[in-house]
Amino acid sequence: MWCYSRRAFLGLTALAGCGFTPVYAPGSSASMLRGQVQITAPETVEGYRLLQALRDRLGDSTSPAYALQVTPEFSEVAAATTAQGSTTRYTLPGRASYALATLDGTALAQGMVDSFTSYSATGTTVATSAAQTDARARLATILADQIVTRLSVTLLTR
Repeated sequence: MWCYSRRAFLGLTALAGCGFTPVYAPGSSASMLRGQVQITAPETVEGYRLLQALRDRLGDSTSPAYALQVTPEFSEVAAATTAQGSTTRYTLPGRASYALATLDGTALAQGMVDSFTSYSATGTTVATSAAQTDARARLATILADQIVTRLSVTLLTR
C-alpha cells in the first residue's frame, strides 16, 4: 500500500529549491570518482581490508584519472576485564590518513578519518579470533565509508 506524506513531499521540494544535489547523482562528484581512482595502501592486513572496502565503493580503476594513497592504523585496547584480570571485551580504535591527487600530482584532497569498533572475548579461542577478524573488517569498512564521503563532499565544493 502506498502512503502519501505531504510533509515528506514538502521537505524534498524545499531541499530541491535550496540547491540540494544528491552526492551519487549522475554527473556528481561521487559518480565522477567511480572507476577513476587508483588506490594505494600498505601491504598489511589492515591495508588490504581498507583497499578492498574502498574498491567496493569506488569500483576498479579501468583507466584511472586520480591516485588515492591511504594509510590505516589500527590498535587494540582492553575495554572490560574481570576481577581475575582476564579481558572480556576489546575496543579497536583506528584511523586512516588519505590523499587524493590527479595522476600528474596535483593535490585535490587530504585528511584523516577515525572511528572504532569492538568485539567480545568471552567465547572460545576460535570464536574470539573470528570476532576479532570481523571487528577489523568492520572498522576498515567504516573508515572507507568516511573517506569516500569526505572525498565526495570535498570535490562537490570545488
